Order: sequence, then C-alpha cells, then structure tokens
Amino acid sequence: MKEEEKIIGRYGRKGPWKVPEGYFESLSVDIIEKLPAYPEKQEPVKLSAWQRVKPYVYLAAMFAGIWCMMQMFHNVSGMGSLNIDNPPEHIAALMSESAMDDMYLMPLSDSDYELIDEMSSKYSSIEEFEKDFGVTIEPQFDNADK
Repeated sequence: MKEEEKIIGRYGRKGPWKVPEGYFESLSVDIIEKLPAYPEKQEPVKLSAWQRVKPYVYLAAMFAGIWCMMQMFHNVSGMGSLNIDNPPEHIAALMSESAMDDMYLMPLSDSDYELIDEMSSKYSSIEEFEKDFGVTIEPQFDNADK
C-alpha cells in the first residue's frame, strides 16, 4: 500500500492523456463520413444463348477431334476391320488351343463329401496316400482310416 501511495503522491491520479472537448459526441458521425459508400448490389449479366451453349459445343468438338484422330491412326496403321468372325491370326491360334482352356477355366468346386468319396475309392489305405503325395501322416492321425 505504501508503494502505491508514493506513486500517487509523486504522479497524481490524473492520467497524462487528454481528449478534446466533445470528441466522443462527434466520433460516430466522423467515422461514418470517412467510410466509403456502400456499393449497390450488382445484377448478374444476362448470358446470351451462345454463352450458355459454348461449353457443350467445345466438348462436342473435342470428342469429334478425338474420333477423327482415332480414324486417322486406324487408317494409317493399315489394320483391317476387326470383328468376332474375323479375329487376327495369333488370336485365332490361341482360341483354337484346348490346352489354354485348362489354364483359364476353373473347375467347379466339389463338395467335401464328393472329395472324400473320390479319395476313399482311389486309396484303400493311408500308406498309399503317403506314398503318392510323399508325405508322412503324424502319429496322432495314424488310425484315421480305421
């Protein structure tokens, strides 16, 4: 408290800042006068029919250009017309090979019962199965065929 009283005694309670008389009464009017005028809402420009259709016309022109380029490349390459009845020679050769069918066609999935029946008719004992597949059955499964 004593320090505060010393400061007040030395400098007083009045602040060093002064405001001119009537400053705050005219402040709001001065600020409003200095602001720029509020712009009016601009109405959107009416688009002509061409301006509305132009993007679609450009898109159609782009696809027409791509089609023309593809036609030119096709004509320049000298390749004849392709259809399912007239495939190229190397594709026809591959289509006629039946060995390729085995690679690409998956067998239908057999049920577990069909697999068990097939294995039990093929092998009469576990030893035959071990011999064919080169495996040894663990001792805990030795009596599985009994």
